[in-house]
Amino acid sequence: MQNFFIETDRVVLLNRLDALTPASERKWGTMNVDEMLLHLRMQIELALGIQVPEKRPSSYLSLPLFRWVALYGLAWPKGSPTAPEMDIKKRAITTSGFDSEKQLLLKRLHEIQQHQSFQPHPLFGKMNKNLWGRLIWKHIDHHLRQFGI
Repeated sequence: MQNFFIETDRVVLLNRLDALTPASERKWGTMNVDEMLLHLRMQIELALGIQVPEKRPSSYLSLPLFRWVALYGLAWPKGSPTAPEMDIKKRAITTSGFDSEKQLLLKRLHEIQQHQSFQPHPLFGKMNKNLWGRLIWKHIDHHLRQFGI
């Protein structure tokens, strides 16, 4: 299974990110390409502890079996729910433009490569580096597919 912390998997993902342009159009959902880049960056910032998740009771997704199914077992359907912390539409967050958002995301992706401890995920709970690597890879892949890449 692909994982952001495996170099060959990361290189493929970064090459796909590089193929995004300001003209990239979504195949589903409501985010434009700038918003999607910001949304992806917000996930990395949660892992790094730059953004603090809302305190909420544990969900079934934090149970190991359900988390495993979400990360390894099933493809995520179009329109999958997102954690409120990363929902830029509900939070009414504006982007700083395509080029800036892409560079900020790449900066955070570089930072997380050096990181060893990670904050709990708002839906999946406490996760080790391997689980975060899988989640990051799967989340970015999901949204790249959303934009046909």
